[in-house]
Amino acid sequence: MHFDYFFNMFDTERRPYDQVLADAVAQTVRAEELGFSTVWTGEHHFGGEGYDVQPNPILTLMLLAAHTSTIRLGLAAVILPGWHPLRLAEDLAVLDHVSGGRLDCGVGRGITNREMSNLSSFDVDRRFPAGNADMFLETLEILRRAWTEDPFTWEGKYYTFPRAGVTDSYAGWFPRNPGWRDEDGQYVGMSIVPKPRQTPHPPLWNVGDSDASFRLSAEQGLRPITWLRSEAALATSFEVYREAASAVQGRELALGEQCSLMRVCYVADTREKAREIAEPAVERLYRDYIGGLRSRSIYAEPGETISDRELEKPWFDFLNDRGHLLVGTPDDVSERLTSMRTSVGLERLLVYTWLPELTQSDILASVELFGREIIPAFPPSS
Repeated sequence: MHFDYFFNMFDTERRPYDQVLADAVAQTVRAEELGFSTVWTGEHHFGGEGYDVQPNPILTLMLLAAHTSTIRLGLAAVILPGWHPLRLAEDLAVLDHVSGGRLDCGVGRGITNREMSNLSSFDVDRRFPAGNADMFLETLEILRRAWTEDPFTWEGKYYTFPRAGVTDSYAGWFPRNPGWRDEDGQYVGMSIVPKPRQTPHPPLWNVGDSDASFRLSAEQGLRPITWLRSEAALATSFEVYREAASAVQGRELALGEQCSLMRVCYVADTREKAREIAEPAVERLYRDYIGGLRSRSIYAEPGETISDRELEKPWFDFLNDRGHLLVGTPDDVSERLTSMRTSVGLERLLVYTWLPELTQSDILASVELFGREIIPAFPPSS
C-alpha cells in the first residue's frame, strides 16, 4: 500500500497564520522522513470560522516544496470553477518545476456556494449544477491542452483563447511564428509557458464521492480520491470505476486499482487514549462544520435508512460504526486496513489527522506512531 498525508488548516481564528503554516511544514517534513508518499492539501476560502482555511494551496505547496526533497505534493483538490484556466495552467506548471516534478493535481467542482459564487464571474456554484459541471470539464480540458499544445487555441462555452481582434504588438520585434501571429499581426495562437516538468503533465486526480464522479473519473482519465463513502459502499464505487476505467484503458483493472481513500485517522498507544484525543475533534469537525454541509445519509451504508436513534448518536459513534474512522492502536488500524485491502483492494490511503483544536504535539504523535508502526507493515506492491 501507499500511505499519504492530508491536511487542511484549522484554528486559524485563534492563531497567527504564519504559525499555522509553520505547523504544516513541520508535519510535512516529518511525514517525508517517516515514508509517506505524498502530502495533499485542499482549497477553501473565506473561512473566518477557522475551519478548513486553505485559500491558495498552490502557494502552500510551494512552501512545502522548499522544505522537502522526496515526498510528492498533491492538490486535493484545486476547485476548477473558481480559477481562470490559463492562470491555473501557468501556476501549476511553475509549481511542478519548483518541486522538481513532484506535483500531483487533484481537481474538484467545489461544495460551498459562498466560495464559488464570489470567486467566479459565471453562475457556476452548486446552485447551478449544469453550469458547474460544464465549467469543470471545460477548465480541465483547457489545462490539458494548454500544457501540451503550441500554439494553443480554444473556443468553448465559457472561454475563447486567444480573444479575437487583438494585435500582437508586444512581440512585433520577434520573428513571426505563424501559429501565434498572422500576416496582419493578429494574435491567433498562444504559447503557454512554462509547460510542466512532468510529461505530458502532472498526474491528474478527481476528488468526489458519488458513483457518477467515479465514472466520470474513469472517462476523463482521472484517478479518484474519495472519503465520504462508508466501508461497505466503497466496493460499489470502486467497482463503478473499475468497470469504466477498464473499458477506457483497454485492460482489466483490479478492484481498487488507481483509487485512493481518505480517512480521519488518530493512532495512540492505547485504544482509550486514541479515542479520548480524537473524539472531541471529530465531533467538532462533523457537528459544527461538515454536518452543516452534508446530511448523515451520505455516510450511510448502501440502502440504509437512518433511524431517529442513529440520527441522535454522537458523530464519532455514527461514523465509526460505518468504517469512516481509523482511531485506535496501530494494531487496530492495521486490522481495518487489512480488511479493506482484502474487501475492496485498497492500495492508497490519505491519512487525515489535523483536526479542529488538536495540538501540534497531538498531531505529530499520531503521525509518528503511524509512520513507525503501520507503514512498514504494508509495503507498496509497486
